[in-house]
Amino acid sequence: MGELRTPVRAVAPDLRGHGSAAPLAEDADWGVFADDVLAEARALGPGPLIGVGHSLGGTALLLAEARAPGTFDLITCFEPILATHHDPAFAEAAARRRAVFASRAEALARYSTRPPLSLLAPDVLVDYVDSGLVADPDGGLRLCCPPSVEAQLFRTATSAPWREALPEVRCPTIFLRGGESVVVTAESLAAACAELPAGRVREVPGLDHLGPLTRPGAFAGVLDSIFAEFGALAPGRSRP
Repeated sequence: MGELRTPVRAVAPDLRGHGSAAPLAEDADWGVFADDVLAEARALGPGPLIGVGHSLGGTALLLAEARAPGTFDLITCFEPILATHHDPAFAEAAARRRAVFASRAEALARYSTRPPLSLLAPDVLVDYVDSGLVADPDGGLRLCCPPSVEAQLFRTATSAPWREALPEVRCPTIFLRGGESVVVTAESLAAACAELPAGRVREVPGLDHLGPLTRPGAFAGVLDSIFAEFGALAPGRSRP
């Protein structure tokens, strides 16, 4: 959010299984992320609230607003995961990720040479290494989000109740798609947007699915333009 020109107070909560949040239960579905979002919203208290989510984060916002309508005044989702079929290759690849490193320097060196993390903006990759690793009881550092949890998220994506949620999301909602994305198609996003009472789709040229992380300045510019359109909400709080 450091690239934004719009004056907002940004809050970035950890979702279950990520960062310092509680572990993700083995039988959990994506509905638990709605609980996490709503708990954070309640903690913030009253006032204009803007939700900004990327990938899983975008889906979590939609599920949260559907569960508690009126929580958000505006939602912007960049390539929300609205899965209709399961590809086991994603879960298998996630499960094989290396989880433990001797140091942050070792992790940074490894990630800097291996796509897709090597494609992240340098400062974003440094932030990922700084905040995405914690001390391992057996020595060294381990990923906050274990490979087994990441694999579980891929396996359970199709069970997320996003279809039922969309008609209940009544606040203004912007779906953003990266023009270079191979993860979310224009057709699928348009079809999902048609189920929103107040939804719009906007394509962002030059960005792929990781656009907010590879080109954060360009993504911030898109958000600034959206916030300017909804100027009355700009002084509120933004939730990535």
